[in-house]
Amino acid sequence: MSSRTRLVQLIAAIGLVAICLHLFFFTFTSPSPTPRLTPQPDSALGNGALRLDPDVHIDKPKPAPVVKLPPPECTPAQDLSRPPVDPEPAEPGDHLAFLRKMVSKTKGYYVRDWSLGLGWNNMRYIIEASLMHATTMNRTLVLPSFVYARACEHHISVCQQFTYMVNRGDAIGWNDWRDLPIEEQMGFRIPIGLMLNVTHMRTKYNVLDFHDYLDLHNLSRNIEWGSGAFDRNGYLNTKPNRISFSIIPNDKYDPKDVIRADSYPDTGKEIVVKNQALGDRLKAAAGDAIILDWEKAMKALRASSDAEGEQLVKDAGWVTLWTFAPFLGMEFVKSPVMPARQVAPHSVVRGLLEEFGGATEEVVLLAGETHLNRKPGSLRFSTRKALDDYMRLCLYDLRYLDKLHVVAQRAGQRMTEKVKGRMWMAAQMRRGDFAKLGWAMEKTIEGHFQRIQDRLRKGREVIIQLLGEKNQTLFEIPDVSPHTGFFYLEPPEANDPFYLATDERSPDGLQYAKEHGAIFISDLITYEDRQYVGWPLLVTDVSALLEQLVMAQSEYFYGHAMSSVAGGVVNMRAARGVDARTYLID
Repeated sequence: MSSRTRLVQLIAAIGLVAICLHLFFFTFTSPSPTPRLTPQPDSALGNGALRLDPDVHIDKPKPAPVVKLPPPECTPAQDLSRPPVDPEPAEPGDHLAFLRKMVSKTKGYYVRDWSLGLGWNNMRYIIEASLMHATTMNRTLVLPSFVYARACEHHISVCQQFTYMVNRGDAIGWNDWRDLPIEEQMGFRIPIGLMLNVTHMRTKYNVLDFHDYLDLHNLSRNIEWGSGAFDRNGYLNTKPNRISFSIIPNDKYDPKDVIRADSYPDTGKEIVVKNQALGDRLKAAAGDAIILDWEKAMKALRASSDAEGEQLVKDAGWVTLWTFAPFLGMEFVKSPVMPARQVAPHSVVRGLLEEFGGATEEVVLLAGETHLNRKPGSLRFSTRKALDDYMRLCLYDLRYLDKLHVVAQRAGQRMTEKVKGRMWMAAQMRRGDFAKLGWAMEKTIEGHFQRIQDRLRKGREVIIQLLGEKNQTLFEIPDVSPHTGFFYLEPPEANDPFYLATDERSPDGLQYAKEHGAIFISDLITYEDRQYVGWPLLVTDVSALLEQLVMAQSEYFYGHAMSSVAGGVVNMRAARGVDARTYLID
């Protein structure tokens, strides 16, 4: 081969390499058309909420021309009664140092035997109560590092590609699902940080997850139990010294002859009863119970005012306690929006702080399950201020991920567009396992749907009545601003479609609902929305959170009294400042 031939080949090779580099540069370094995330203020989410950059085209609903813009509403006031926790470190390497400092300001850790076999809303109720317990005793709450999503929106093999799949019976140790088809026995581990904004929680509370606890004690993350129970051995087995540990036994927390309160300074003390006859009246009114509702107590005492009643209760040797009224006499919903008073004999009231707050051990465990058939908070409150603080915790301080809020607002706007700018209503049709257990409101899908339509028809009448009255009755909660935008909208028309959240999965059932005016979440979110939130929307527990956020934007809501989902919607609506008469749960 001649020198000239070699030179020509060399030049050709150099040219080919140059072309490849040119194509690579423009292909992989040019600006991506993917929507950019930019922080923009949002009245509902607070400053810095993530939004899609407005100059990127997405399927956004156009404002309906008939909607009058309401004046801006105030966000709930921040509770400043508790000093703020130090801000999170910017550098990940400082995270453990930050957590150590946070824990050092408390008496140690408060841990639970978490009931991970329950659905998310019930888990949230337990977390709310536990956070209040930890704050009362000045301890750092240790959350589970994960919860279980109970189903996949698609075939389980799809969700398995994104998160760890387990057989719930094997992982948790419950037999509730053993008789189901194998696909329905599966569950999916979801990091707690995808269900709750833990960073936001730490702006006011001392809280970390179980991985943090293990890291702080140089223990392997692999030892965390799948059941959520606290391992009394492995979780304490540090070297050279074992972690100090004390247990609040389950049968000592709230046995049948005890009323547990957050704090009661006279716990276990002898008191002077000024009027035994008054105490006898209250005992007769209570019957076999050891606690009595306020209205019945006032009747028994023949009190003419609350102030007089308070004094008479004290003279009788009884104690006034605060709690929340149940929905239809049941404690399934656990929505802390209806404050109520009760009275109990001094001798049966025990303060959590007084009995267990003095522990000096590094870890304090509340053993077992204290959720089922309990009041919100799993105790009563000694003062109205303590009750208000708990409502602030539940309604304002525990937030879901900002991305879910963003997509829910988009879905709400699209729902408004579907009804041409008028108000729209929402309903929950709980079927799924409820239908199998006989807990569904009606046996057939047709009967259940007719029931919903009847309730929403009455809801429309309520809306029209409230528009005529032009006044609002808010939930009795702290720091809430009224939803004045209600009066700037037109009421629903008789045949308007409505939003329906359901776990019904039969094609025939869904088709029937759709043909009769139901709008589903799949009708309101786009693939851009799904990409924005990401894979968590594949699992039902996360998509249910999104649906709760959507239903909270409706002007009337109908839900199921035995479903914790309904309670979550009521909480969000109360915090939004809607009229307390614009919902029905039965």
